[in-house]
Amino acid sequence: MVEQFVEIKCIRLSPSCGAARSADVRRHRVQLPGTYALDRESIRLDAYRLLCMFYANKEISRLADLEDASDAHSALQARFFAREMTHLLLNIAIGLRVLDDQMLVMKPDAQERAAYLQRRDAVHKIYGISVFDELTFREVCNKVIHAIVVEPHFTEGYEKHAEDHKNDLAYSYAAESTTSEEFLEPERVKWQHLSGSIRLGGTQSKEQWWHLLDAPEFVAAVNYVLGDA
Repeated sequence: MVEQFVEIKCIRLSPSCGAARSADVRRHRVQLPGTYALDRESIRLDAYRLLCMFYANKEISRLADLEDASDAHSALQARFFAREMTHLLLNIAIGLRVLDDQMLVMKPDAQERAAYLQRRDAVHKIYGISVFDELTFREVCNKVIHAIVVEPHFTEGYEKHAEDHKNDLAYSYAAESTTSEEFLEPERVKWQHLSGSIRLGGTQSKEQWWHLLDAPEFVAAVNYVLGDA
């Protein structure tokens, strides 16, 4: 049996090579922000999605087949709306509260801080975020975060429901087929959709509070406070 030996050579790095490697390590090291790294565009996108959900509800409700419990669009809305609305509202409110805290600890003469505070302090005068109450934007976010009751409000739909168009066609056909003057026009379908208002309720210092949040106005206010992209 022949023994085999492996020769191991020690390679010494020159000082310049070691410096190059250190620089390479520093270049690829993760840069930690030291605080939460907020993506303002993600907050804005969540606001847009919230707006779309309320506007889509009206159209889905208008087109829904009221006699078909398995209507796919209505079923999907019933399954996901509450969950998605909760997710989006909390994401927006928490993100904005963190942003507000970060702006407040910046140096008083920081240009970004001054521009943000100007928008934040003016927003509740421009948009009617809370329908019945004069709340600051930060207070509105606090109410969203701490609400125990979150109830979207409904309103009557005034446009013709999709079923009305079908009934009108049936009526026109029947009216042309008879000479009776007592042939009555079909009644309009009564339907509801979300109004855009959300009732928020909770307790503070053992006192009950209630506020009505206007979702489309809230979205507009969020976009304003975040400033230009």
